[in-house]
Amino acid sequence: MHSPVVTLYLLDRSSLLLPMDSLSIRPAAPQDAAPLGRLLEQLGYPTDAAEIPGRIEKLHARPGTMVLVAEDERGEVLGVVTVHLFQSIHASEPAAWLTSLVVEEKARGQGVGSALVLRAEDWAIRHGALRISLTSALHRERAHEFYKTRDYEHTGVRLTKVFVNRLGDGPPGQSRSSRKGGARTPRNPSRR
Repeated sequence: MHSPVVTLYLLDRSSLLLPMDSLSIRPAAPQDAAPLGRLLEQLGYPTDAAEIPGRIEKLHARPGTMVLVAEDERGEVLGVVTVHLFQSIHASEPAAWLTSLVVEEKARGQGVGSALVLRAEDWAIRHGALRISLTSALHRERAHEFYKTRDYEHTGVRLTKVFVNRLGDGPPGQSRSSRKGGARTPRNPSRR
């Protein structure tokens, strides 16, 4: 089941309105594994493409979660975004959470990310969310500006505790003390 095609218009350097190739946004499918693996690598999360079909299946099986891909008119996947709904005790409406937004490097700045975010926001609104949030690593300043120009506001701080396992053992070859100092682990590649 494909979503309707979204046509984007972009301003070029001379400020003329130009049509971009037609862009289709649809739910991710197992056959998207290879391009999604490349996109996740560009985001800083190396992933074996063989794992992606199972991840997509788990995400789509979870009520309140959607994985969307953007593809051009040739069927090339140019971007992906995941959106989740969460219930909380302090509100009747679900909160939406935007995760894993990444656009193919060669297609950045052409409106693909904007189209994915807009579609994720529309999905969240249709499913009862009154707000949407996200987290972005401190070093991703361009991403912060991208979201701010789309009316996202800095409203808090995200704190994270990485669980390796219940015994506190780390990956082979890594001592517990090196992790406490903020060492970069395979499960948390964003610490740079």
